[in-house]
Amino acid sequence: MAASHGPGSRVTQAEVARAAGVSVGAVSQVLNDNPTSRISEEVRERILAAASALGYRPNMVARTLRTSESRTYGFVSDTVTITRFASGILRGALDAAHESGYLLLIAETAGDAARETEAVQALLDRGVDGIVFTAVKSRYSGTLGMGLSVPCVNVNIADADAPSILPDELAGGRLAVRALAEAGHRHGIALVGHDFRSDIDTGIALTGRRRLDGIAAEMASVGIDFLDQQACGDWQTDEGYAAAHRMISNRGVTALLCLNDRLAFGAYQALAEAGLRIPDDVSVMSFDDEELAASLRPGLTTVAIPHETMGALAIEMLRTPGPAESDVLVPMSLHERVSVTAPAPHRAGATPH
Repeated sequence: MAASHGPGSRVTQAEVARAAGVSVGAVSQVLNDNPTSRISEEVRERILAAASALGYRPNMVARTLRTSESRTYGFVSDTVTITRFASGILRGALDAAHESGYLLLIAETAGDAARETEAVQALLDRGVDGIVFTAVKSRYSGTLGMGLSVPCVNVNIADADAPSILPDELAGGRLAVRALAEAGHRHGIALVGHDFRSDIDTGIALTGRRRLDGIAAEMASVGIDFLDQQACGDWQTDEGYAAAHRMISNRGVTALLCLNDRLAFGAYQALAEAGLRIPDDVSVMSFDDEELAASLRPGLTTVAIPHETMGALAIEMLRTPGPAESDVLVPMSLHERVSVTAPAPHRAGATPH
């Protein structure tokens, strides 16, 4: 009969031994997976069945002292609660950690350097076996992993003293332009979010800059130019609305290439107010694949950031640490919905203003 245990109490190996009718030593060898054990398979199965029936859980503190492994990882982010980017990376890391038998301890720093230092020290004090650092807005950092006693992996952070995982934004930018060109948009693409003709740096993040580089490279490769370009400081919805509103007065515009989904959400509003249909009158292409993108009517075609893949890869790299190398680039994918189609003849043939 199983022992009665209240909430929070722990089943001991002695209780498992009594239930299985074996010695405590035999239980210890099986539950600690001793590679030199000579326990028969029949006895081993009996011990495991008894441990499962009693709800036995290993004492992780004792295990850490014995093996120098806590089977826990730290996850340090500037934001983990309000953006799909942060929550997607966290979800991927949590699932991968669980599948590997690890617990993830999560710390949010709000971008404050002092809080980040405190969080790292608290995680180290708890004996974590490694730390994932991540940021919502991609950035460079040369300090996060320096001098730490455990392996570290950076997600969306580059140039640090540890391996860095980033979305392949250069290829993603090329992918978006290629999709528009293949749909027939060669003379009427307007760029929402940046103006290549201006030298003004609006504080575009690291990956955003690579996205722009990919766009520029593919435009040159297919031999087309933008019909219009509008810079937007923070790539927010209201800026997308204002930029698109200015652009669509040009009847030669057949497609809006928005640098992120928030800009595209604003563009949707401007097009609707102008009585223009997506994609019949104007196509819309975007980046990021935020949750709302699939819920829009019509659904937004966008190049997706592989959030969960990046988080899972970070855990895999902690489990098999190696020397810090160049950035690990994770492919982005085109999520085709219905916001892109061939140019409308009545707009493609229009004379630009």
